Amino acid sequence: MEYHMEYSPNEVIKQEREVFVGKEKSGSKFKRKRYIFIVFTVSICFMFALMLFYFTRNENNKNLFTNSLSNNINDDYIINSLLKSESGKKFIVSKLEELISTYDKENKMKTTGEEEMNMNINDVDDNDKKSVSFVNKKNGNLKVNNNYQVSYGNFFDTKFLMDNLETVNLFYIFLKENNKKYETSEEMQKRFIIFSENYKKIELHNKKSNSLYKRGMNKFGDLSPEEFKSRYLNLKTHGPFKTLSSSMSYEVNYEDVINKYKPADSKLDRIAYDWRLHGGVTPVKDQALCGSCWAFSSVGSVESQYAIRKKALFLFSEQELVDCSVKNNGCYGGYITNAFDDMIDLGGLCSQDEYPYVSNLPETCNLKRCTEKYTIKSYVSIPDDKFKEALRYLGPISISIAASDDFAFYRGGFYDGECGAAPNHAVILVGYGMKDIYNEDTGRMEKFYYYIIKNSWGSDWGEGGYINLETDENGYKKTCSIGTEAYVPLLE
Repeated sequence: MEYHMEYSPNEVIKQEREVFVGKEKSGSKFKRKRYIFIVFTVSICFMFALMLFYFTRNENNKNLFTNSLSNNINDDYIINSLLKSESGKKFIVSKLEELISTYDKENKMKTTGEEEMNMNINDVDDNDKKSVSFVNKKNGNLKVNNNYQVSYGNFFDTKFLMDNLETVNLFYIFLKENNKKYETSEEMQKRFIIFSENYKKIELHNKKSNSLYKRGMNKFGDLSPEEFKSRYLNLKTHGPFKTLSSSMSYEVNYEDVINKYKPADSKLDRIAYDWRLHGGVTPVKDQALCGSCWAFSSVGSVESQYAIRKKALFLFSEQELVDCSVKNNGCYGGYITNAFDDMIDLGGLCSQDEYPYVSNLPETCNLKRCTEKYTIKSYVSIPDDKFKEALRYLGPISISIAASDDFAFYRGGFYDGECGAAPNHAVILVGYGMKDIYNEDTGRMEKFYYYIIKNSWGSDWGEGGYINLETDENGYKKTCSIGTEAYVPLLE
């Protein structure tokens, strides 16, 4: 549709315009020019004031932002905001270069070859300190323990940092979420390299289509495999000579115990039983920086016995065992059976509230910290072919497991990764189950049986603090050597 408008040369509007101009008052032309001049002058002044305010504000904001970033370098909100602009990216890079620079300016001017700096890593065991060497070449390449040969090029180069801002941003978020603090820029640089390698391994694993579990970044992200194993996988076991150990003075016979607690007419359900669904498991705890898995495993199973037999929730003190168990080595490892023995010899344990956990902080034994004690009378060793029976009728079991550094980043699913060479960690077996899963090799659905294990690395690890390991219908299959040592504490 088109519209056409026609105008006559004798339109009235033309006459109105002529009349309007013709009727201007005397001197109005001069007043109009003066008005325009005033408006122009005011506009110039306003623009000048606006520019002055803008640049002054920018300078103040720059100083404020710089100070804020220095004081709160972990702020992922600021990082995400800066990533949206090129100037923001350059600012991040400049701050990173300030933080991670390991060069002494004067020495750098004189250095023409390689400069090697040895740094001691303070592991849990002071007698087992490891040295990490940083080889700083003129091109900026790094080597960490020879296991972290970095092929990123020049770590101090702005282009490298700009190209890897996603990982840098993830590292800052990691620092904030886990409250990580490093004493030196060299230490932060080293941890960033380890974090990058761990992140890359996690991403590569999660792309596999044939794995039954997923990995995820967590608080262990800045630890090398060697550091993780040294700090968290240090359970001591009796090995093949455990029956000869004089420390197990309160152990009783399995058949006597199972006959007492298993009803004569009961039929064992070998498909599924989960003590979490029956009020027999207390909340997941975190051993933190202390190698005290032995204490958490033994105390956790005692808590379960009180929940099952006494129908009440009690939380007991792992710290008291760490401090006072004379047969174990505190944060440097211990035995499950020794924990039970000392628990009895000490007259029981205080509650967690009265004797709280402090991880690896210096603490001396204080048996008088509480007046009411909670104890056990004995414990029983579980035969290899009776795990499901014992779990169902006796309760959660303190067990050993041969874990590897792959356990560190377990996020969920059925763990089918690498295991340790020998039992090195203590956990609690709390249930078992079965799920139908698709087998890509056979092209059909199959029954998958698994054990449910409670760990002591916090509820933010794994599936709310738990991990699933494959077994079979009878419970005979022991993935990662679980239950090489397996015990249930007894209240009666």
